[in-house]
Amino acid sequence: MRDAEQGGEQVRTRSVWRAGAAGVAITALIVAVAWWRVVPPAAAVRPPDASPIERGLIEQASGGDDARRAGLRRLERTEWIDRAAGVVRIPIDRAIDAVVADPALIGAPVVDRDDAAEAGR
Repeated sequence: MRDAEQGGEQVRTRSVWRAGAAGVAITALIVAVAWWRVVPPAAAVRPPDASPIERGLIEQASGGDDARRAGLRRLERTEWIDRAAGVVRIPIDRAIDAVVADPALIGAPVVDRDDAAEAGR
């Protein structure tokens, strides 16, 4: 069997340069198109006449701050929900303090401290 001779590898530099130049040209074209699509247009000149659209409500908008403040005020005050049933709205801090002081308010069984101490022994 004869050994096949292997020829020398030659790099065609002209083809490599052409491929590189084509890649750079295509990249430059893509960047130019993207730039053209992304850059905002020049600011339009505002017409001297006032717009017929009423802007009062938009300029007065508070982003919900008024509603939030009103809700917080409502949570902080005490008021009757159903006077006949004895249902009252009170602030949560006061409700927690009242239940800690008297657990019977929420229907918890009242445990005498002396009885609980004897049961724990």
